[in-house]
Amino acid sequence: MKFTRCAVVVSAALCLLAVAACGGMPRAGTPAAIPAPADSTPADSIVVDKDQVLTCREGEGEGQGSAQALCDAIAAAASRASARPSSAPSAEQVFEAEVLKKGRPLPVANPGSGPGDPRLRQALLVDYQGVHESITKPGVVVALPAVEGRAVQFISPPQAVELFHASPVCRRWNEGAWRVVLRDFNQRGVQIAATRLRAAADEPSDRPAEFSETIVTGPASMLSALGDPAAMASCRKFFSAFGRSMSVRPIPVPPLGTRSWAFRVMEGKSVTQWVEVVRTPRYVLEVRIPNQWPRPRTDPAVLLPRIAAAAYARAEAALT
Repeated sequence: MKFTRCAVVVSAALCLLAVAACGGMPRAGTPAAIPAPADSTPADSIVVDKDQVLTCREGEGEGQGSAQALCDAIAAAASRASARPSSAPSAEQVFEAEVLKKGRPLPVANPGSGPGDPRLRQALLVDYQGVHESITKPGVVVALPAVEGRAVQFISPPQAVELFHASPVCRRWNEGAWRVVLRDFNQRGVQIAATRLRAAADEPSDRPAEFSETIVTGPASMLSALGDPAAMASCRKFFSAFGRSMSVRPIPVPPLGTRSWAFRVMEGKSVTQWVEVVRTPRYVLEVRIPNQWPRPRTDPAVLLPRIAAAAYARAEAALT
């Protein structure tokens, strides 16, 4: 879907004219647009019932003008309105939309202190057995230090994990390594790479599993702290900040890197996440599969080590 950026200030009557450029589609039982009396409404405006549903579509069919044509129509109407004398001030509306060419990401400013290592971007998976990186929200690399709040907002969209904000001791198992790094190791020399792979919107109900991947680089002491599964023992049972009964349960997985391990994050008897962590001397890699609907065609516990192995192979090729 394309959007076109335009910002035009127009009167309320011209706002309604924009509706004509899009084409109104009334709901069932809703009357069509009714012109207002000639003595109170400009001739080039249209009055629309408040319950009318309006849609804009691209194409060449009747009533289907492009987004750019809509903006051109608004601009032309605004120009005509500016020349028309008015005895009373008009209400103002601002229309703003944005068009992205295919393959271009959303223009969101990176909050990091630099561009980051381009090899980290290459180290992230971009597709895996039916799931793909988003075109508009691709993987990101953030070089620290960075303002924590802005960095969370920038990194979070690619992440597929619901956060539970558990007690500080157990938070890392819910939130992931990148949140721990932002909070406790927000310093120069540390970088975070993150992505989220999703199924296409038109995939059948028998879908592949969506997941997120993060790679963190930095001092050896930080990597050792992030890659220590012993700390998980104290979080086998705990309560979230909202009083939910939570637990972390290990999953056996084949070895990868210097050390690797996996676990389930549980809420009561339900799994909320399947997680695998791979530690190497140069980075810590983490893959998270959230609970999702429709259920993936492969059990996440079976799929998790396969994804981790593919992510590890790609990271080694890019970072070695």
